[in-house]
Order: sequence, then C-alpha cells, then structure tokens
Amino acid sequence: MADAGRLKQVNMTLIREAMRGGGEHSKNELARRTGLSFPTVSRIVDDLVEAGEAKETGTAASTGGRCAKQYALDPAYRLFLCLRLEGRRLSWFVCDLNGTRLEQEETESTNGILHDIDTLAMRVKARYPQLAAAAMGYDGPLQNGVAAGSVSHPELRGVSLQAHLEHSFGLPVAVERDMYLVSVGCCCRRKQAPKALVCVYLGRSGIGAGAAIGGKAFHGANGFAGELHYLPIKNNLEYAKSHFAGADMVAYYMQVIRAYAALLNPDRVVLYDDPLIFGKVERIRNACAQTLPPQALPVIELSREFTQDYEAGLCALALGLVEERL
Repeated sequence: MADAGRLKQVNMTLIREAMRGGGEHSKNELARRTGLSFPTVSRIVDDLVEAGEAKETGTAASTGGRCAKQYALDPAYRLFLCLRLEGRRLSWFVCDLNGTRLEQEETESTNGILHDIDTLAMRVKARYPQLAAAAMGYDGPLQNGVAAGSVSHPELRGVSLQAHLEHSFGLPVAVERDMYLVSVGCCCRRKQAPKALVCVYLGRSGIGAGAAIGGKAFHGANGFAGELHYLPIKNNLEYAKSHFAGADMVAYYMQVIRAYAALLNPDRVVLYDDPLIFGKVERIRNACAQTLPPQALPVIELSREFTQDYEAGLCALALGLVEERL
C-alpha cells in the first residue's frame, strides 16, 4: 500500500507539472504529455477536481466525436506570502500559484519589526485562508534562520526568524539572506544562467553580494557568504555605519570584484544601480581591467532590476514550500 501511495504521488506530480503554467488540458492530452495511461490520468484529475486543486473549464471544440472536457489548475488553491526586510522597511506581497499578486504593501517599521510581523500574520491569515507558506528575505547574516546583528535592526540579534515566523503564521516558512535570494532570482530570470555569477548590491544596511555557480545559488557553510563588510578593505566596517562617507567607490568595487575573480573566477558580475556608483561603472570596469589578467576579467553589468531579481528569488523559495504541501 505504501508503494501504491508513493506511486500515486509521483503520478500526481507529473500531472501537476503538465498542467502548470496555465492553459486548459483534456485528460487525453495529459496522458500523452505524461506518458501515463488514460485511466490513471482520469482518476488523478478527478481527485484534483474533488480536492479543489483543479477545475473543469468547459469542453474542447468538436473534431467529429464527443467533445472532451477541459481542466485547469486553480491558481488560488494555494497562496504564498513573500516578505522582504531592508533596514526598517518591511515589504510584502501575496501571490497565487501563477505568481499573480493579490495584495502588496510596503511600510516603515515603527512598533518593532517582530511586532509588525506578528500583526501582519494575523491580518493576512484572516484574509487569505488558502495561505500555504511564507518566505522572507533578511538584509543581514543568518545562521540556520537565526539573525546576526545588523546596523538597522540590532533588536533581532540572536532571534530565530525562522522559528518566530513559523509560530506567527502556523505555516511552513523559509528565511534566507537577501543577496542569496537575489542571486537565485537573477538566475531564474535569465534564459541561460552564467557559469559563475556574482551579484553586488549597496543598500540601506551596507553592501552585500550573492553568488551562483552553475545556476545554483551558493549558500556558504553558515549563511555568511557575501558579507562584504568583512573583506580586508580599509575602513570597511565603518562604511556600513557611515554609508560609505568619503569612500572611493571605484577603488572599493574594484577590490570586491578582484576578490571574487581570485576566488570564484565568475564570468559575470552584476552591479545593482545606486547613486554612489552613478556614472562610475565604466571606471570600475577599467580599474578591474588594469588589475586583473584577461582570463580572470568578468563581464561587469549594471542592472536596475534589483527588486525584480529579489522578488523572483522570494517567489521561487515560497513556491518550493507550497509544492511540498501539494
């Protein structure tokens, strides 16, 4: 019986994947696409409809015989929540399985971050009973979901954000460092992922980086990878507090890229746009070209799509949790 149950789950996953991405499908079409027998497909589709995960959407045009019924997954069957914490700013949105946003908001935390998250949990759970999972991005180092100190929110030091959110929402939750998620999203949004990719972002809480090798984001042993303020650059830790007051940004970025070139040899480095490097990217490229051999020099790309990459990474993380529950 256990083997039969496992086989049914495998077959159900195949059918979900065939139906995912929208569109309407007949049982015969799903049988062809999955390689499963028609009776197997028919039973599983009927189970999905009974559970509310799929719905009958009508019939296909007649080709001379009986019109075949059409089915589609209901994207609202399961919803997920994505949260993003940067400095004191908490952004969030609720999505269905197709990635369509049902609600979104951005606020500055004034009552304490954990208090604001708890308030949000009560509000979103009451409004969306189909909520199945939540994912959060944090702009600081994490170790097994526990936050290290941050200039912007020292009250979170030693707090298990993972455990706190799981308790608040009563749902599966994943918490990841912001730049890890950015590198995930940057790879997801490209037709072909670079062999080795580095993403560098200068934000409210300082500068950080994420890396992906072979299209897979690099986590590090304890979630510390990419904390650039710990590189041996003069005044580096002070720059986190002063937001790079008096810094030579061309020299700083050149040193960061050189470090990654020596350790990872990336073929592409994405620099997210910031006023502190406005008009300086070509000078950064030239500085790197003068200090690195040709085989170590990556393509240095300026991007204005930090938010899009970050949110794509959050969605991928949350959707993975939702699919584990299906």
